Formats: sequence, C-alpha cells, structure tokens
Amino acid sequence: MNKVLKYSGGILSFSFGIAVWLFFALAYSNHLHYQEQFQMFLFTSDYWADLMSRPGGLADYLGTFFTQFYYHSWLGAFIIALFLVLLQQQVCFISSRLKDNPLLYPLTFIPSIIFWVLFCDENYLLASLIAVMLTLLAVQLYLYLRNPLVRIVFAAMMLLALYWLVGGVFWIFVLLVICVELFFFRQLTKFQWVVLTALFVVCVAVPPLLTKQFLQYPLSRLWWGISYNRYSTVSPVPLLLAWISIPLVSLMFLLPVKPMGSKPAILWLCVEVIALIVVSDWFVRHSVDGAKEEIMAYDYNVRMQNWDQVIAMGDRKTPDSPLSVACLNLALCKEGKMNDSMFHYFQNGPEGLLPSFKRDFTVPIIVSEIYYHLGFLNTSMQYDFEAMEAIPDYKKSSRAIKRMAEVNLLNGEYKVAEKYLHMLQHTLFYRSWANEAMQCIGNETKMDANPEWAQLRQYRMKEDVLFSEEQKDQMLGLLFMNCKTNRMAYEYLIAYTLLNKDLNHFVQYFPIGKTLNYKEIPVHYQEALLAFWAGSGRKMADFPWPVSQTVGERFNNYARLSSSGGYAEEQIKNLYSQTYWYYLQFRK
Repeated sequence: MNKVLKYSGGILSFSFGIAVWLFFALAYSNHLHYQEQFQMFLFTSDYWADLMSRPGGLADYLGTFFTQFYYHSWLGAFIIALFLVLLQQQVCFISSRLKDNPLLYPLTFIPSIIFWVLFCDENYLLASLIAVMLTLLAVQLYLYLRNPLVRIVFAAMMLLALYWLVGGVFWIFVLLVICVELFFFRQLTKFQWVVLTALFVVCVAVPPLLTKQFLQYPLSRLWWGISYNRYSTVSPVPLLLAWISIPLVSLMFLLPVKPMGSKPAILWLCVEVIALIVVSDWFVRHSVDGAKEEIMAYDYNVRMQNWDQVIAMGDRKTPDSPLSVACLNLALCKEGKMNDSMFHYFQNGPEGLLPSFKRDFTVPIIVSEIYYHLGFLNTSMQYDFEAMEAIPDYKKSSRAIKRMAEVNLLNGEYKVAEKYLHMLQHTLFYRSWANEAMQCIGNETKMDANPEWAQLRQYRMKEDVLFSEEQKDQMLGLLFMNCKTNRMAYEYLIAYTLLNKDLNHFVQYFPIGKTLNYKEIPVHYQEALLAFWAGSGRKMADFPWPVSQTVGERFNNYARLSSSGGYAEEQIKNLYSQTYWYYLQFRK
C-alpha cells in the first residue's frame, strides 16, 4: 500500500502543477503581463539595498525578480506552478514529520490552492508566496536540530531574521515550531518551555514596534506585511487564511486513521481528491475576473502592436467597456479600417475613443498608447508618468520608463532619455532595446531608420501646446494642422465628432482631409453626410457629395423604416445596427 500511496502522491503533485500552469498560461495569461509591467527589477546594488532596508525585503526582492519573467506569460505561469508545488511539498514534509499519515496527503494542497485563488486577484504579489516558502524553509531547518538549547537559540534568532527577510508572516514560524516541539521532538523541559515562550513573545511583539520608530509605515502594515499586496489598505484576512491553513493541515495529520488495505486506501484518496477538486474549482471560478482579463488582453495586444489580434478579439466578442473599445478603435485606425468598420462594433461615445484621464495607474497607461500613436508624445509621456506615480506600492513601471525614454529620445531631450535608458540597461528583458536606443542619442539618421519613430517625429507637435481634456476635438485639429499627412489625427478628429453626434462640426472638419487623398469617401463618412443632409431639411436631390449606390439605397430603406414607427426598431437593429445611422438614432 505504501508504494501505491508514494506514487499517487507524486502523480497528484505533478497533475496539480500542470493544472496551475495551464490555468495561468492559457486562461489568465494577461494578468501576468499586467503584473510584469508594474515593476522594474534592477540588477544593481542600490536596488538590493533599497528593498532590504525594510521588513520583508528579501521576499520582495525575490518576488520582483521572478515577476519580471511574467514578460513571457508561459514562463510566469511555470514559476507560479512550480512555487505552488514546492509549497505543497514543504507542507507535506513538515506535516509528515509530526505524524506519517499518507492517507491525508491531499490535504497538503490546501495552502497552495488558497494561494492559487489569491493570485486570481492581480494585486496579490508573488512576494506573499515566497515569504511563506522562506518561513517554511526555516521550519524545515529547525527539524534537523537535535539539541534543545540549540533549537531555542536558533528559533529566537531565526524569528528576528525572518521578520526582516519575509515580513508579517514570520509569526507562523512560532506556531509551527510549537507543533514540532509538542509532537515531534517532545524533549523540552518546563523551564525550557518558559524560556522559549518568553523569547517568542518578545521576538514577535518587539520588531514591528521598534521598526515603527524609524520607518514611516502604519503599524498594521508592519504587522501584516508591506509587500504582499499592491494596496496597503486591503484586508489581511485572505492571507491570514492561507497562513493559518499550514499549521492546521499539519495538525490534521495527527488525526487517527485506521489501517486499511490498498483498495480502501485508494478509494479514500479518490474521495479526498475529488472533494478538493470540486471545492478548489468553485473558489477559482468565483475568483476569476473575466472582464479584467479581457481589458488586460486588449491592452497587452495594443502594447505589443498586435493589431490583427485586437480586431480578432472584437470579432469574437464585441467589447463594451470604454477601455477595450478604445483599444479596438486604435487597432482599427492603425489597420486603416476605422472609417469603414468602426460602427460594426459597439461604441459607447467619445470615452470609447479617447478615455478621460483618471488618477490611477491602469487607465492612463492604456490611454497613453493612443496618444503615442496619434503623435501627442508629451501627453503620452505625461499619462505614463502619472500612472507610474499612482502605483500603490510605489514601484517603478518598466513599461512607463520605456515609453518616457522613447518620447524624450524623439523630442531630442537626450540627457533625460539617457537617464531612463541607463535604468532599463539594468533590467533583463528591456536591456537589449535600451542598448539599441542608446545608439540613437544624437543620431537622427539612425533614429529615422526606425519607420515608427520617423513618422512620429513628423507628427509630433513642434511647439508647446497645453493639452485640454475638455477640447479634444480642437487638440486633434491642431495636431492634424501641424502635420497634414497625419491620417490618424484626422480620422480620430472625425470619429470624435461622430461619436459626439456633432454633425455640424463633422461637416466643418470633413473637407480638411482632402490632403490625405482618399480614393473614395469612407462608408461611415458617407452615412454621416447623408444623415446631416437629411436632418437639415434640404432636398436629397441637391446632395453635394458622391456616395456609393449601395450606401444610398441602404439610407433610403433606413429612412423608410425609421419613419414607420416604433414597431420597426427591431428590424432596423437587425439590418442597420452596423451603420452610423443606428448609432445616431438609438445609441445613448
């Protein structure tokens, strides 16, 4: 039976790791990309010293080190899966030392499952898991010490060290050491218990209180940990459940289990495994945020300039949030499809074209991409800077730093660009890009060899302009007049008036696009011109712009159905929901 249980344990651990890897690599990969962009691990002594100057520094350092590998989501998923399996093995090692109870092996997955659920929230950081693993590593070392006095000294010193190395989770070491002493060693005298207890009380209570005297952190954060969650005000209860589950699982191994044959043992294991699968599946499903994953997917593909992929996502499922719609509209414009296909998708007004600025760290960094491609380089840089400064845990953003280096390079601010590029040269995945960009400093010929940069250097505003959120159409107009080959600026200007249902300004701005030499008037422009002319009360016979026969016939049919009364609305939706006329009349 022992052989069966041994092999079944290995199979369970391997299967669990594969399940975690598949989940984060396939179903939740964009959450990993999201986490990667809001950190910047530097291979410098200053960076090490900065993180190690506060409690939990080593866990934070290692967590950030491994988070940078989320740049490749499959690799990030592998790291999470590996660490969760290692955590399960640590829990199994400690629990089996208290009592060898292989029939309860599936219970050792409980802490790892809880962390799996926690990591469905993009704000729980890898440092929270690494801190627990380092604490359990200290317990594992403790198990190899045979001399009681050595163990007491080791426990006190390790507890103090753990507080600084891993942070708030350090007190779990106390609970596990007590379990080990009670049920594994069973050697301590009453006096030694008194000494050990007194040391534990002092070593748990004093470090946070002492640290508060010279570090400006709330005492609650010093107790519960600084670097486990991106937000400082989040409740510690979820992490507390993960921590407490470890000694509880270890104590459950002490439960008496009657000896049984191979078949009953396998049946018992199957029941445990099925129960764990059902429970964990329910918790993971209810922790997944599909809406966020979708927005993160749009953002990632925009960041990587995978325009076809963005449009394919919109074809599979029409986006409805302003950020995802804005990403789709950008992709349509970059692929030259906005003027003919924009209203084939759901549009939620100007917010789905140029979302308003918000004082957080997610919206500005997404909107920054739109302004960058339009040619509003300084506005793009401002949004990235504001996003980075709003990151709750005060980390730097590798994505934002890269964009700020890029914009300063294009603006000719070489000293500022060099400062940012030097930072990126100390990273792993941005180093090669930074080295290439460094060669462009003062070398405009080399800069113009990059087609995107050459184009943006033409598009960018040459004079200082105070960007106005309330007058985006005027800002787009100024950008286009600055460079009349900037097709994106023109198309965004026209799209802005259409989404605002401002046909008067649409007709006013429409003629300035003559310099772009469209072969024919784009479909949505034809639809808007027909709507404007009909709404002005003029005769259609005097319509001055050329429209295709198809668009003209569809407009006549639409006008006929629209005048038929409310009962025709469903028919209009079925036939004309992908036209500007439907948006103009029915979208609010």
